[in-house]
Order: sequence, then structure tokens, then C-alpha cells
Amino acid sequence: MSKGARRSAWRRVLEPFQVFLIDAGLIGLGILMVELLVISFSGRRSPTGFLLPAEEILDLLHYGRAALGAALAALVWGRAEGGVAISPGAALIRGVDAAGPPWTRTLRGWFSFLLAEATFFTGWLVTEVQLMQFLTQFDKAQDMVRGLLNPSSAVLHQGLVLLVQTIFLAFMATAFAIPMAFVIAFMAARNLTRGTFWSRSLYTFTRTVMNLTRAVEPLVWALIFISWVGIGPFAGVLALWLHSIAALTKLYSEQIENIDTGPVDAITATGGSMLQVMRYGVVPQVIPPFLSFTIYRWDINVRMSTIIGFVGGGGIGYILKPRVDLGQWGEVGTLVLLIAGTVWAMDILSAKIREKIV
Repeated sequence: MSKGARRSAWRRVLEPFQVFLIDAGLIGLGILMVELLVISFSGRRSPTGFLLPAEEILDLLHYGRAALGAALAALVWGRAEGGVAISPGAALIRGVDAAGPPWTRTLRGWFSFLLAEATFFTGWLVTEVQLMQFLTQFDKAQDMVRGLLNPSSAVLHQGLVLLVQTIFLAFMATAFAIPMAFVIAFMAARNLTRGTFWSRSLYTFTRTVMNLTRAVEPLVWALIFISWVGIGPFAGVLALWLHSIAALTKLYSEQIENIDTGPVDAITATGGSMLQVMRYGVVPQVIPPFLSFTIYRWDINVRMSTIIGFVGGGGIGYILKPRVDLGQWGEVGTLVLLIAGTVWAMDILSAKIREKIV
């Protein structure tokens, strides 16, 4: 049996399981959200006499029962045939006929609509949205707004000095990340690592590590590196460097996966080695978008570096945080204007450079 035939056979085996997992997950999510809404609107109160907050309601949900009910419902729905009763999982995995009935005439369409509505109302309750307080209690924020609109020059000099540090903090983090992300991206590109079992394993391992690294916010990495190298801009550089490697690897590898395969096939057909394929078939195609992604990442790092300073990672955020805590809104206004002006200028500059490159 050929490799393509084996893959097709595995897909046929795994397809029902994938459909079941998607259906069970969506149905279970719907059951839990309905239960949350029922408890929220039931007027149930805590022992203190107050209405139950969102976190306590989440603890009261019957997750096991929801999972069991969702599994049974998914099994039943999965056996349905036809365009009207086809399940969401089957529609996603197998696709649906574009000329089929409109969503208003399908069970899947109404289920998706009700699930979206339940998600919105559940999000409203879980995040405890309080529009009346937002619209009627502006007087509590008047002093802050007044200070922001009347910036103080007392912190201007120090702010400008640390603003320069912020820009270079972001620059160094990006510069350190480029070579590592460039190399790792080739190991994280699916089209270059599907030849052998070991290359596929390397792809899975690389993608997993980069996803986990990117999932942790730079603020958390900054706290880790501050305990490692101490308070200061170097900890901020390391935090942004690590996060930038993961982010750039994702962008770079996705660009590699979208290259034109013609030059690669031509070099391979002439007996070129893997390094020659990379050097002459892949790299020339990806350099312009790589440069664009890198400049965009530097722009992002400039914005992130202002928050890194809140925990001691250097830059202008280092002096912004204590002034916010002390309510010195005039000085906060000055620092915010410096940050906003820098981000605005960086955005325009990076857009112009990317426009010339791509």
C-alpha cells in the first residue's frame, strides 16, 4: 500500500472520531452555558445573602453530567444523514453542499445560532458587565481625565530618556530573536518536514514548544527574568526576546508553508541537496515577507515594552506605574502622550517600510 493510500485509510478511520469530538464539545459547551444562565437568573444567593458571583456559579456547574449528556447527544446526532440534520462536526470535517438548504432550515444552523447567542449572554454574565455604572458614575474618573488632559512638564526630561531606552529595549529584543526564529522556522514548516518520521516529530516538537512559549505573556516572562538577572531593562529585553522568537517563528514558518513549490521541485529534480533547496529555492522567496514581519514585530515590542516596565523590566513603564498608583495624573498624562506619540510614529514608519519591501 502506498503512503498516500495509508494516509487516506487513516483519515477514514479518524474522521468519525473527529466528528464526535467536535459535536460533543459544542453540545457540552451549550449545555454548560444554559445551566449557567439558568442559575444566574434563578436569583440564587450565597450564604452572605448576596447574589452568586460568576466564579461561584462556575463552580456549581455539573461538568461531568454535561460531558456525558453531550457525548450521548453527539452519538445520536452523528448518525443523522442529509443536509438538514447533518451535525456541526460532520459539516466541518466533511464539508456541506453549497447548494444545500439555507441555515434557517437546518438543525445545525439553528444550533449554531443559539450557541452564539448563549455565548454572548454567558460572556456578559461571566465578565460582570455593568453598563449603568459605566454610564452614570463618570464623576469618579473626572480627576484622572482632567490630569491626563493637563500634562505636567516635571517628568518630561526623565520620560524622554526612558523613552529612548524603551525603543532600544524593543530593538535589542527583536534583533536577538531574528536569527533564532529564522532557523527554527524551517523546522516548524509543515511542507519541509513531512518526509520522514523524525522530521515530522521535529515539526510537532518545535510547534508545541513555540506555542507554549507564545502562550505565556511577556509580562510573566519579565517576572521570571527579573528574578534571574535582577530589575532593569535587560530583564525586559530577555522577556520580549523569548516571546518574539515564538511569535516570529510562527509568522516565518507560515510564510515558508505558502511558498511557490516550483523552484523547490526544480532544484530537487536536478539532484540538489536539502541545503541547496533551502538556499536557492526557499530563502529568496521568504526574505521580503520576513523583513516585513520583523519590522512589524519591532513595532509590537515597542508597545509591549511600556508594560514590561510596570514590573521592573525597564523603559518608560518603570516610572509610569508608581505615578499611576499615586494618582499623579498630570505626570501620567505626559508619559502617556510620549508613549502615544512614539507608537504613532513607529506605526507610520513601519507601515512605510513594509510597503516598500513587500
